[in-house]
Amino acid sequence: MDPLTHGVASFALQRALFPRAPWRCVVAIVAAGIVPDMDWFTASLGPWDYLRWHRTATHSLVFLSALVLAAFLLSRFAKNGSWNGLLAPAVGAVTLLHLSLDLCQSEGVALLWPFSSRSFALDWLPTIEPWLLTTLMAAIALPELFRLVSDEIGARNKRPRGQNGAVVGLTLAALYIGLRALLHANAVTALEARTIAGETPQRAAAFPDSTSPFHWHGVVETRSALNIVVMRSMGGEVSYASGITTLHKPEPSPALAAAQSAQAAVRFLKFARFPKATVQAESEGFSVEIQDLKDQAAETKSRTVFADIDLDKNSRVVSSALQWQKDLGSSR
Repeated sequence: MDPLTHGVASFALQRALFPRAPWRCVVAIVAAGIVPDMDWFTASLGPWDYLRWHRTATHSLVFLSALVLAAFLLSRFAKNGSWNGLLAPAVGAVTLLHLSLDLCQSEGVALLWPFSSRSFALDWLPTIEPWLLTTLMAAIALPELFRLVSDEIGARNKRPRGQNGAVVGLTLAALYIGLRALLHANAVTALEARTIAGETPQRAAAFPDSTSPFHWHGVVETRSALNIVVMRSMGGEVSYASGITTLHKPEPSPALAAAQSAQAAVRFLKFARFPKATVQAESEGFSVEIQDLKDQAAETKSRTVFADIDLDKNSRVVSSALQWQKDLGSSR
């Protein structure tokens, strides 16, 4: 989820559950709701470090515990009681909210890092979710507008500032995410139930669309191919909004086997959800490119990685590297 949505969601949660927090606590709470995304800087270090650190250390339950401990120590030992005693639970709540929202996406979150590198992803929400952001911003802005009107007419509101609106906004956000989860389940069920070119699906996934909760980008793996399709999920009815794009798997070969054992490929295959290899004969040997079709299906525009392996005529690895993908629709 983008930092703006995380910040607005954290502010709404603070207003709903901790409405009387002093301003310095509010700043700390909102910052805690955004700080897990500091791992974005790893993209500047290159694809290797990006895959290693993105959504691992700062998106783990260990990091959440560390933030809560730091907030507790700050409120416990600060002079003159300048930090509210509810800072620690508030920091824990917004950090948990951050992890929960990212868990609802497709990139994956390593919640159990460093004990396990396994990533968890529910595939319910896109990276940019305008409907969710609009709901939360309205829940904050509209009560402020109503407050200005009531102040003009001299009315008094005994409730903490913005609490009712924040509660309503978070409730609507939860219902919207629940709707997304239901539509996602319907889309996956439809993908798993349909044969493609006479082949039964081995596994399938549906990835969310940013423009509409009713549009889903499906990937279906069969014995011989990987298939991409755009779907419409409307209640219990699911229909195909586009034709099926079929990408056949390469035939087994010494070059492919050698490429898959290369260092870059091994690292990439731990990360990729639907890896697709392309093998091409070159004048001096072979080139193998391995992409993750999740990125192509979900139309990811930035920070996508692929494995690039070169081999000689005897299928020995000459070089292997992780590269940034520039055009998801192209192959070498």
